This record gives sequence, structure tokens and C-alpha cells, in this order.
Amino acid sequence: MNRDSDGLFYAGFEQNALSLGIRLPVKVDFRSVPHLLIVAPSGSGKTHLLTFILGQLARKDGGLILADFKGIDFTALDGCRHYYKHSAVAEALSHVFGILQERMADPQSGRKILFLVIDEWSGFLSLYPKKQEGFKQQLASILMLGRGVGIFVILALQRADAGYLTGRDNFGNCIGLGTLSRESISMTFSDHRDSIIPKGRGKGYLATDGRPLQEIVVPRIRNIKGTMGVICSALDG
Repeated sequence: MNRDSDGLFYAGFEQNALSLGIRLPVKVDFRSVPHLLIVAPSGSGKTHLLTFILGQLARKDGGLILADFKGIDFTALDGCRHYYKHSAVAEALSHVFGILQERMADPQSGRKILFLVIDEWSGFLSLYPKKQEGFKQQLASILMLGRGVGIFVILALQRADAGYLTGRDNFGNCIGLGTLSRESISMTFSDHRDSIIPKGRGKGYLATDGRPLQEIVVPRIRNIKGTMGVICSALDG
């Protein structure tokens, strides 16, 4: 696969163009600007957006790991090799951190890209008040060093809380869906805070470092069952 395209996926359609009947995809390209933070309150369409993105990543020539703290929204993936839920999120993080260390110690050109997707990060950390600093430091290292060795992170949570986000500045892309809290807006869209207004389900904003703020609409997934099958196959890889 072309290394210029294996880090590229779509977050949805541009809202203003869509209102004119034009389906203009809004892209995220990790090779140019790495990592993605998704902030979306309950009922705003976070799971649907993650499924839409996972379906694209699953079709790439690389690795995919999904760490899902709640273990509710992705039950169709139970039994897939690299699907981690509840407390096993710690195993997923440790696994990817180990891969990071191996790649840093023995860097090789042409290594396949690896995506780590974490849902409900803050909920996971709340289980470990004494250990959470260690987990946050592992994530911060992956965010800081991952781009150079082809490891990229997508982290989703309902509310952006500074207490859970060591390494926030390493997220070059931020998506906010629905009605965001003041704290979430301040953390994720600090340069655009006056432009952010409440949105409906599946609608929101994408901020990418160095680019104008974009309003997005997440499209419907016509074949959820088939998409989940593709995702599970990638997680088993």
C-alpha cells in the first residue's frame, strides 16, 4: 500500500456542501497530522463515528487494536483477537507500548502501520486511581513517538477532562460531536471556541492543526453487520 495513503481516512462529509447536495468527504491524514481525539457526549453519535472510522482502518494493510472500556457498544466484536474490553484495556495499552519500544530499538523502513483505538479512556482510568499516572505516561509516549514508527492513536471520550489527558498537545486532529461542555470546547477547540455551537446527533466539528475548522456530518453505515465482520477480521490479524 502507498505509504502516503495508508494513514488517510474520512471523518464524514462537509456539512455546508452536503446542505447543497454535494457529498464532499472530510479527510484525516495521520501521515501529515497524527492522532485523533474524539469528544462526544452520550447520544451524540460517538459509537457510530468510531464504527465508520474502524471500518475504513480495517481495510488497510496494517494492524488494528480496539480497546473498549465499557464493552457494550461493540459486543459484536467479542472473541476477536485484538479486541480488549473492561480492565483488559490495560493489556492493550501495554501491548502497543511494547511494540513502540521494539520499533524504537530497531527502526525499519516499510513497517506496517498500526492503529490503536481507545473508547471511554476516562472511564478506564477511573478504575485505577493509583496506577493511572503510569497509564497516562504510556499513552503520552505512544502519542509523542508513534508517528515516527507508524503507530497512531484514536482516543474517544464523552468529556475532555485535563486530568485524563497527558499529552493532549500531541493530538493533531480533534472531533467534537453534539453539545460539548465548556471544558471540552476549551480543551479541544481552544483556537475556535467562539465558532462552536451545539449540534445534533452525528454532527460536529473537525479541527486539524494548521487548517480551518470544518463542520462535519457522519454518514449512515448501510451494512452494519458486514462492517463489523470486516473490523473483526482486521482485529484477528
